[in-house]
Amino acid sequence: MLDELLSPPDTRPTAHLNLRPSPAAIHPAVEPAQLPYPGPERRHGPSAMARWLTMMLDEMDHGLLLVDASCGLRHANQLGWQSLQAGDGLRVIKGQVLPRHAEELSGFLGALLGACSGRRRMLNLSREDGAMPVAFVPMSSPEDDGLAMLVLGKRHRCESLTLDFFARTHGLTAAETKVLRALCDGQRPKEVARTFSVAVSTVRSQISSIRIKTQTASIGDLLNRVAVLPPITPAMKTALSH
Repeated sequence: MLDELLSPPDTRPTAHLNLRPSPAAIHPAVEPAQLPYPGPERRHGPSAMARWLTMMLDEMDHGLLLVDASCGLRHANQLGWQSLQAGDGLRVIKGQVLPRHAEELSGFLGALLGACSGRRRMLNLSREDGAMPVAFVPMSSPEDDGLAMLVLGKRHRCESLTLDFFARTHGLTAAETKVLRALCDGQRPKEVARTFSVAVSTVRSQISSIRIKTQTASIGDLLNRVAVLPPITPAMKTALSH
C-alpha cells in the first residue's frame, strides 16, 4: 500500500452511495407492511429523494467523503471529489482513499478505524500550502459495516465565488472586493496596501466603505459575517462550467 501512494492518482469517477431511503424512513409513522401500494405517481419517490440528497451534499462548502474501514470510497460530494482529483492531502488509488504522503498513512488508518468503530477523530494532513484538517465522523448503523464521513477542511475562510456573490449582493466595487478578499486571507491594512501598491489611507477608506455597505461595526465583525456565509460555491461552479 505504501508503494501505491507514489503512483499517479486514479482518475476514475467515484461510485456514488445508494441514498435510497427505506419505506419506514419515508413514512416513519407507518409500519412497512401497512404502507399504501406505490402507484405510478409514487414509484419514483425514493430515486428522486436520492437525487435531492446528492444535490444537498454537493451544495456544502466542505469536501465530504464516505469511506469504509478498508479505505474504500463509497461516495464523494463535488468538492470532495475535486480535492481527491487535485491530490490535496488525500487522493484515490484504485478506489481507495489514501493520504498523499506515505508517512501519514499510519495516523490516517488509526483515525479512520477509530471513526468506523464509533469514535470521532481529527487529523491534520499535509498539502502544498500547509496543513489540511480532516474530521473523521462515525457513520455506522446496525445495517452497515463500519463507515466514516471525512469532512475536509477549507482552504480559505470564504471561497472565492461565495465572496464574489456576497460582494455583488452588497454593491461592493471591484477594488473593494479585492480588499475584502485580502482581509479574508489574513492580511492587515498595511499589507493590503503593499499588495496593491496603494496608500494605506486608500485601503482604510475602502474598508470604511465596505463596512458601511455591509452594515458591520469593525473589520472583525466583517470577517465574522463572511466566515458564516452559507455555501454557494459548488452550485455556482456547476452553473459556470456549462
